[in-house]
Amino acid sequence: MRKLFVAGIAVLLFMGVFSTARVLADPRPAVTSAVPTCQRETVPVSLAPGAAVNQTIAAWVCAIGPVVGKPVQLLVAGYTYDHHYWDPAIDPDRSSWVRSATRAGYVTVSFDRLGSGLSTKPLVTSVSVPTHVWTVHQLISGLRKGKITGSAARKVVLVGHSMGAAIAQSESGIYNDADSLVLTDWLHYPLWVGTPGVVVTSVPAILDPRLASAPLGYLTALQGGHRAVFFSTADADPAMIAYDESVKTYGTPTEEVTIVPTILPTVTLPIRIPVFLGTGQYDSIFCGPLTPCTDARTVKSREQLYFSVPITTFVLPGAGHSADLHRNAPLLFSAVNQWLASAHSDPGRR
Repeated sequence: MRKLFVAGIAVLLFMGVFSTARVLADPRPAVTSAVPTCQRETVPVSLAPGAAVNQTIAAWVCAIGPVVGKPVQLLVAGYTYDHHYWDPAIDPDRSSWVRSATRAGYVTVSFDRLGSGLSTKPLVTSVSVPTHVWTVHQLISGLRKGKITGSAARKVVLVGHSMGAAIAQSESGIYNDADSLVLTDWLHYPLWVGTPGVVVTSVPAILDPRLASAPLGYLTALQGGHRAVFFSTADADPAMIAYDESVKTYGTPTEEVTIVPTILPTVTLPIRIPVFLGTGQYDSIFCGPLTPCTDARTVKSREQLYFSVPITTFVLPGAGHSADLHRNAPLLFSAVNQWLASAHSDPGRR
């Protein structure tokens, strides 16, 4: 892939607060205000080890300036989301993970999982968490070989949101082939209210006029379902909620079933790479009266039990389940950037 360039770089101060269980030095790094250039790539994959390479994943490679030599963040979106989650069109300077990460010196690779967005849509029974784990492993292997960005990645950060985090932690527990792991909006204590809410608000995708061409058996969120389950409306722009509704994509019942085992300690205890775990304070799926997400220390006291490596935790005040899409998302982005700078500066780590 040809090198990515963007002209006209200015400098600004990106304000962030790093409120985790441990405090680093200055949490407000200076970054550029440049806009990344993105290029779509088509990546061939198989559904399982040894299977035919007959599926394709649509991926977006974004960077500011050249790709060569830069670490890569591989971004895995959640249930009924695709690459739009990481780079929304509403107030992107505030809400885009892609802009924040590329301004911090990373190349980002966001993609549509099999069965969503512009990627191929196999039989509904093939669209499962184990399938996604295998495809993510193939993507990381491709990044290491330079097959996706055009430059072999020496460092890969695996980032997941919600089901994407469940996929990322499962992949890392099996392969440990990334250099660090960022999990957002996925914990080990699902609530009896919010978790069934995802299932209850799932309907056949063919009932949605925008998704009427969906394959047989595919699902999507009921009109207003994302708003009810994924947002803390007091901390979200109505325009963002409307945008989110306009770009929602497919899910499958197979995903809903196969995601359940990912909360088991046997999935996360084998992870051997540094872990950052962030969540919204009012995540309706994981944070409630019995499992409050008051602050980073409270979350860490519960979650550390399920990891063999030390974890860093972060709570985004006021935010719901889709933390990136809330007004104060830059605090989360800044915390992640600061943590990665620390994790990757330690020569004892991968």
